[in-house]
Amino acid sequence: MDKHTARGLSMGFLIAGIVLLVFKSVLAPAQTTAEAPEFNQEMIESFLKENNLLVVSQQDYETMMGGQLQVNVPEEPAEEAKQEEKAEEKQEEKEEKQEEKQEEVKEEEKEEKPVKHKITIASGMVSHDVARMLKEKGLIKDTSKFVSRIESRNAAKYVQIGEHTLTTGMSIDEIIQVITKGRAG
Repeated sequence: MDKHTARGLSMGFLIAGIVLLVFKSVLAPAQTTAEAPEFNQEMIESFLKENNLLVVSQQDYETMMGGQLQVNVPEEPAEEAKQEEKAEEKQEEKEEKQEEKQEEVKEEEKEEKPVKHKITIASGMVSHDVARMLKEKGLIKDTSKFVSRIESRNAAKYVQIGEHTLTTGMSIDEIIQVITKGRAG
């Protein structure tokens, strides 16, 4: 940067600063900040009269209420209603427990009866294709776990083309052993 450029830049800043000061001084009086209005006794009384409101001191209020300030509390439901609600809740809990037991029994039955599936691995299939096929047959739940496991064991290169028999309930490692015909380490 030479002298002339520096002088021009400084003059530009100086002029911009002067322009901002002038505009601020001209525009500042026009812009008034919204201050909170001050309330005085007259303003408050006129507001109350306009809106049909009445100011009562604490003492006057207590004497009007006879010295008894009570908070309205809604009445509690009758004991019978409470008992009915409890009985309904217990019944719902029993039904939920029965449903859970039935679901557990169904799951146990599924787990107890392994189902055999025949899968065919074709030439050119990659780990993701095999995982997708295994998931469709219900042999695995998560394709990404299968792919990461087969790749971490470096077993993808040992997957054998052909037909393989797998059963539900097999672990991922067992499935890998079968489809690699024991060649994966």
